[in-house]
Amino acid sequence: MTIPTRLTEWLDIEHPIIGAPMFLVSYEEYAIAVSQAGALGAVPLPNFRTTDDLRRALTAIREATDKPIGVNIHLSGKFPWQEQLALCLDSGVQFFIASLGNPGLITDDVHANGGIVFADVISLSQGMKSRDRGADGLIAVAAGAGGHCGTLPVMVMVPYLREETGLPVVAAGGISTGRQMAAAMALGACGVVIGTRLIASDETRATPAYKQAVVEAGPEDVITTAEVTGNPATWLAQSIAELKERPELRSRRWSDLWSAGLSVAQTHEIRPVAEIIAEIVAEYEQTCRDLAAAI
Repeated sequence: MTIPTRLTEWLDIEHPIIGAPMFLVSYEEYAIAVSQAGALGAVPLPNFRTTDDLRRALTAIREATDKPIGVNIHLSGKFPWQEQLALCLDSGVQFFIASLGNPGLITDDVHANGGIVFADVISLSQGMKSRDRGADGLIAVAAGAGGHCGTLPVMVMVPYLREETGLPVVAAGGISTGRQMAAAMALGACGVVIGTRLIASDETRATPAYKQAVVEAGPEDVITTAEVTGNPATWLAQSIAELKERPELRSRRWSDLWSAGLSVAQTHEIRPVAEIIAEIVAEYEQTCRDLAAAI
């Protein structure tokens, strides 16, 4: 059953869930599995060292599924985003998450190809700038999100951005169950990003030790620091305890630094993506029925 929201209508997907594009975790097999499960699979373009690597990944995705996928494009200038954008558009990608830069750099090209741009934001100021630069919607990256994150809780950030910017908002941060998804939708979100719970899935390229650490961790084992990347981000404390200096951009050392959000609290086992998403959706639907019955 399709859950009707602005996001599902825009993208022609069943569930208003974006499988988070996670650095060194989310690759083509993950995006395929998430999209085949009725949600939107997404990959971060910095995962691909060359445009040939990206081309091969996009080809593999298109050979495996005709479902929509999304990409997270970093606009900081550290990556060849112009070449990546052109390749994604040529491959039919319709959903772009703009991060760490001006979304206006890509909106004209994406819109000309019938696509949509959402901007990762951690504050109202960033949300207003993104709106003014042509973004179609916002990803509210709240406190507790895995990876780069903000300081406002989802309960405050989602309605705040929705009311002040007028744009559709997708909630990110601390969402890994159907009950949490229902809460986010009640706040006015048109969808949710789920990342930490999906790290512990069969289809990610997180190492077995990383997946197990996510399963075993509690929220008190997650810390937020800017020391690793220069921007506030969440990490499993054990993985960065011995870090003395920031690794080089292409260093293999990054695979030993384990990002995760506070929703490790609801991540208890390693399972296939399809099972995880089906469970979240079923719990979401049951929660909505329970709430309706309580009125």
